[in-house]
Amino acid sequence: MYKFFDREKLKYCYQCGRCSSGCDINRLDATFQPHRLLHLIGIGATDKVLKNDGLWKCTTCFTCSERCPQSVKITEILWFARAIAVQSGHVPELLINQRDVLLRTGRLIPMDNKKREKFGLVAMQEESPVVTQIFKITEGEK
Repeated sequence: MYKFFDREKLKYCYQCGRCSSGCDINRLDATFQPHRLLHLIGIGATDKVLKNDGLWKCTTCFTCSERCPQSVKITEILWFARAIAVQSGHVPELLINQRDVLLRTGRLIPMDNKKREKFGLVAMQEESPVVTQIFKITEGEK
C-alpha cells in the first residue's frame, strides 16, 4: 500500500485524535475514527484496512486533514486506500449495487414507481433516455 503515497508522512501522525474528534461522521458513528485507520496503515495492517467498513464512511470533507497539527493528508491517504480496496475487490456490496444502478439508470437510488404512485406522482421510466444517450455519446471513452 505504501507505494501509493509517502509513508514518511505517516510517521508524523502521533495519534492525537484531532482528526477523529472533528469528524462529522465520527459524531454519528463513533466506530469511524480516521486516526485508527492511519495507525493500521502505519503498522502495515493492509488487510485490516482494506476490509474495514470505516474506509467507506469518509465523506472526503477534508476536515481531518485541516485539523491535523502535523499536516498529514489524511483524506488523500484514505482515497489511496479506497483505490487499493477497489483494485483488490474489497468494496461493500451497497456501493457495487449503487454503481450498477447508476450505470443502468443514471440514478444512485433505484426508482420505485409504487411509492411514487402512493404520493400521487406519475410513474417514471426505470431507464433514462438521457443516460442512454450520454452512454452512446461517450461509448469507448474512459
